[in-house]
Amino acid sequence: MWIRNNKGNVFVGNLPPDFPDERLAEAFDPFGIVLSARVARDPDTGARLRYGFVDIATERAATKAIDALHGTEIDGCKLNVKASEKKPKGAPGGKPVGPRAGARPQAPRPAPRRILTGDDGEMATPADPVQPRLSQSAIAREQLDAIEPPPRRDFEVVVRPARRKTTPNFQVERRSLPPRG
Repeated sequence: MWIRNNKGNVFVGNLPPDFPDERLAEAFDPFGIVLSARVARDPDTGARLRYGFVDIATERAATKAIDALHGTEIDGCKLNVKASEKKPKGAPGGKPVGPRAGARPQAPRPAPRRILTGDDGEMATPADPVQPRLSQSAIAREQLDAIEPPPRRDFEVVVRPARRKTTPNFQVERRSLPPRG
């Protein structure tokens, strides 16, 4: 797997609303090879946010683009262009740390079901122990053991004579090429 360091990664802030990825790439194209250009989107609504990231092939091209485009206006918005910095993991304001870091919070699990017992209406857990759930492969194995193989049917092998090789109905004409002049 190819992992890219972020030496040519550029942050672009204060973009005009509804600024497409293609125009962002075109703005950075004169300074070097643009590997990717993305305007950030809101994960819930999908609406474009007013910042984005551009990945340029070399660090030199990135610094030239930062120097040239920082403070320029596009569609009436003054751009804030700077080198993108990855925050260390676990640092305040950085990426969260943990087994499901960055994952969306899950809905709370429902409480175990309770059964009403007796006339007093008191809640109690079921008296029967809960059977462990079998995996799908365990269920399939149980079902396969119960299935018998189909009965063997005798079959007849028919031998047909091989086809004769026929000669082609066409003839290839070979001629030499005319001399080069």
